[in-house]
Amino acid sequence: MTDAQMAKQHILDSVVTANSLLPTSALLNVQEDFRIVVGTYERLLYGINGFWNEDKTKVDLQPIFIIPAHTGCIRTVAIGGNFLASGSTDEIIRLYDIKKRKEYGSLGGHHSGDITDIQFHGKYMLSASDDHSINLWRTKDWEFLKNLKSHKGRVNSMAIHPTGKIALSVGIDRACIVWNLMTGRKASVNKLGREEPMLVLWNSTGDKYAIMFDKTINIYNVADAKASTTITHTSRIHSMQYFHSKKNDKDYIVTGSEDKTIRIWDVETGECVREFLAHKLRVKAVTVVDCDDKLVLGSVSSDGLIKCWDLEQALATEGELEPLGEFNTKCRATCITSHVGFAKMDAIAAEEAAADAAVAKEEKAAQAKKIEEAETKKVQPKKAVNAKKTVEAKKNVETKKAKPPQKKKKVAAKK
Repeated sequence: MTDAQMAKQHILDSVVTANSLLPTSALLNVQEDFRIVVGTYERLLYGINGFWNEDKTKVDLQPIFIIPAHTGCIRTVAIGGNFLASGSTDEIIRLYDIKKRKEYGSLGGHHSGDITDIQFHGKYMLSASDDHSINLWRTKDWEFLKNLKSHKGRVNSMAIHPTGKIALSVGIDRACIVWNLMTGRKASVNKLGREEPMLVLWNSTGDKYAIMFDKTINIYNVADAKASTTITHTSRIHSMQYFHSKKNDKDYIVTGSEDKTIRIWDVETGECVREFLAHKLRVKAVTVVDCDDKLVLGSVSSDGLIKCWDLEQALATEGELEPLGEFNTKCRATCITSHVGFAKMDAIAAEEAAADAAVAKEEKAAQAKKIEEAETKKVQPKKAVNAKKTVEAKKNVETKKAKPPQKKKKVAAKK
């Protein structure tokens, strides 16, 4: 760690203490339906809880924490399990346990540039930086595992495949690199042309991925890494998210752009199927959370106004769209992320565990049945052979008993 990095770490450690991390109200046993986290230029992290009304037509957004997290502006936020991670221009990653509402600490000294992106998958975390590199971390003990370096400039964005076996990264060098996360090595490099890619995302099934440029989005097939669909915009795009509509059983991409609008795009045709004016200033970032059978879109404008929208309602209607709820941070927002409420996450995890246990029980019973049938088949031939031997033995005995009288008769005839 350089002297400058040590100085930044010292300042950062003095920004907050564990006791002053969260307000007292945050320590209450609150069961939110979902939570939105926003990073700002003012170095603050905002945690906003969302609560449905009775008929789930409106959302009440309430701040649960406001954290002075960094000494520089926050560039990226990400949530993985119970962990919240934020990256900043101060070259440090801050870690929080947002379920227990306490600070974990910070990761510094491994990047020598702005933290541009953070992604979680399972027990691992990836961080990207201006220093041309990607770092791999283990969340169990926050051990630094490997440095992935192949880009020739700033890494703008990363996306981990749903299987967790590979990842994509795009950077200022106009390249898309495929990483083998099983070996920690570069698998391939795809040159993207003259435009700088800003964001990369996988779809839910992992057979396609989207790369966002200044005013276009290309959707690529995994099989040949060729663009199958191109989305063209007249205004600069700042953010995008994949989502799957259960009602239409289709994948879409939702974008936030410079012209203050939110647009929903058909990924198969590249056509805009819905457009509505969302904010008074440019839409800086968007996030999607699946909560209580509703797809909630969270958007934040550059002036810090957070709004929530019903995506299924947006697809089913035309004209202006009323937001489900809103909250004003009164700060210049830079990034956004979201997660389902922890009570719901625990319930979902319990349901998944019960389902897995039921499947395992069925598989075990089926396996036991197969073993029993196999053993029965092995025993049956032996019984048949034994029965055959018994029948033959009885015949032999009867034959032996019948033969002696015949011999006596023969002897008597000779006399």
